Amino acid sequence: MKIINRMLQHLPGVPWSRVLLPLVVTLMLSACEAPLNLEQVEAEKERPLRRYDMLQAVAHSGATVVAVSSVGAIVVSGDNGESWRRHELPDRPALIDVTACSSGEFYALDAERRIWHESAAGEWVPTIIDTPENTLSIHCAPNGRLWVSASFGTLYWTDKTLEQWHEFSLYEDLQFTTVRFLNERDGYALGEFGTVLASSDGGDTWESREPIPNEFYPMGVDFLNATTGWAGGLDGVIWQTVDGGNSWQRQMSVTSAPIYNVHASADGIFAVGGSGKLVELKQGAWTGFEGGPEVLAFMRGVDVLENGSLLVAGGGGALALIPLAVR
Repeated sequence: MKIINRMLQHLPGVPWSRVLLPLVVTLMLSACEAPLNLEQVEAEKERPLRRYDMLQAVAHSGATVVAVSSVGAIVVSGDNGESWRRHELPDRPALIDVTACSSGEFYALDAERRIWHESAAGEWVPTIIDTPENTLSIHCAPNGRLWVSASFGTLYWTDKTLEQWHEFSLYEDLQFTTVRFLNERDGYALGEFGTVLASSDGGDTWESREPIPNEFYPMGVDFLNATTGWAGGLDGVIWQTVDGGNSWQRQMSVTSAPIYNVHASADGIFAVGGSGKLVELKQGAWTGFEGGPEVLAFMRGVDVLENGSLLVAGGGGALALIPLAVR
């Protein structure tokens, strides 16, 4: 009471009720507060996939699967996605893409122009690309070259030692969003304003192809073979080429959500995007995927694994493994 009296001496004309009532309520709430339970927090830390993970890409080699998160985590499975282990990278870099080489090695790209590679000791170590350009994607070609697409119409490549980088550039204000090689010689680079380049010598030289109409921005791209491929983007729009990028035909949209990634293989043609959308190409037409995960978050990663299962990954730590054989 002495303390309260002193407080009131400095508050002339203020009714007691206006001072005491908030104080009493505060004390009562403090007394009733339950002790902090950290069990759920600790349990979340033990999970390989967490609710705050924003999974950006997935890749596989044999039974090994790797997914990368924009909160600086790499999650790895050695059994076709049945179980996972988590690697937290120093300073939690924003990882944006991952690729698998035919040799079984994985390389992840972050938003700070660094490539992360697993060392012989099992630690993921970074190598920086010495460039002022923004890097957007990474791809390991069948001939062993590692490709990175970037801004200012630039492509970089190196061998798997990451020691020396080579540059190809259009010197134009556009972003290359994707590089894809179908074999040791035939490959494509797609980018902003519908830009399409093709190579028939493993990337030593590049030639322009017919641009995708309407200055299209390709966010998800994949090719089934050297002539047939797809590019997805905003508003669920997907374009197809069947003549090696010499012409592009717009396909019927089944969603207005953006298409973030496309995967093409002998097991099927799939696309994922915003609002958890998962669609597939069946008999020449895009349709909603039956049995896909019901999530509100975006989907960015899509791959068909060695065992024939479809793996999709996205926001909120969402990761789903869907057996295709039983559909």
